[in-house]
Amino acid sequence: MRFLFLILLTFGLALGLGTLSVAWMIDHFEGTEIVVVGPWHADRTAGSPSADPYAKARQARSGNLTLGLGEGVAFRARVDSDNRELRRECSYRLEGAYPPARIATLAAYDFDGRLIEAGGERPDNLVSLNWMREDDNAAVIAVGPVARPGNWLATAGDGGYILALTFYDTPVSTDSGAAPIPMPHIVRTDCQPNG
Repeated sequence: MRFLFLILLTFGLALGLGTLSVAWMIDHFEGTEIVVVGPWHADRTAGSPSADPYAKARQARSGNLTLGLGEGVAFRARVDSDNRELRRECSYRLEGAYPPARIATLAAYDFDGRLIEAGGERPDNLVSLNWMREDDNAAVIAVGPVARPGNWLATAGDGGYILALTFYDTPVSTDSGAAPIPMPHIVRTDCQPNG
């Protein structure tokens, strides 16, 4: 009887620790094909058959559709350019260059992958076709809870979030990575008193 108990205990420990280690890897290991540009991170192979097993598991768990290789690439940021966590109660400015793309979208998500809905008539996502541009074709975008003139993405509530900047039909999704990728800086401009 003791032998059977030890076998069951060993099996239970192996199953439990194996499950915990896989869950930890899915949550913390970004993958082998991650492209990092400042605070922005992207996995160009996430939607392709050559994606690593953890990327496939992350996609299966979240249920989100991914772009295939050549369709586009989604960059995500959890921190600003000074490596501080993005906070909903803070205001930010995206400034600098963007990679060439037919269309780009910008949205804010919570850590569970749900869109942060700003409520009312406040914009909770932006599409590049509607961005106001400077004379040099640059687009400066404000992100935060307080309305700003020009391009503004509203956030609501408090706590951390993920900023997702997705480019569709862009050479960035298929290039070899030899050329630097232009991505905007995320600059914190101010915070509400509770931030």
